[in-house]
Amino acid sequence: MNPIPVKKNEKYIVDIVDNGFGGEGIAKIDDFTIFIPNTIKGEKCEILIVKVLSSHAYGKIVRILETSKDRTDIDCATYQRCGGCDLRHMTYENTLNLKREIVQSLVNKGLKNKVAVEDTIGMDNP
Repeated sequence: MNPIPVKKNEKYIVDIVDNGFGGEGIAKIDDFTIFIPNTIKGEKCEILIVKVLSSHAYGKIVRILETSKDRTDIDCATYQRCGGCDLRHMTYENTLNLKREIVQSLVNKGLKNKVAVEDTIGMDNP
C-alpha cells in the first residue's frame, strides 16, 4: 500500500482537475484525491489540508494562483457562511454544464447502453 502523500495542516500547490457532485474541486497528488470547496476545474491553487482519510483528503483554499475563466464575483453577502448554495463562485453557464456532466456520469455508471444527456435548461433570469 502506498503511503498517503499529504499531511494535515500542510500547504500544497495543486491543479484542480475536475469538479465533484457537490461542485467541489478535485485535485490529485500522486493519484491521491483531495476535495477542495469553492474551486473550479482548470484553476491552480495553494491549499491547506484540513482532513486526511485513508482514501482521500479535504482541503481549503489559501489562495488562487491561476483563476478559471468560469469564476465570477459572488453576488451574495452570506454565501460563504450560509451553505445553501455550492456554485455561486461559478458562472451560471458553467453551473448548467456541470449539472449536465454530473447527470451524464450517473447515467454512464447505471446503464449498459449509453445515452447522451441533453443540455441543462437554464432560467431566463437566474
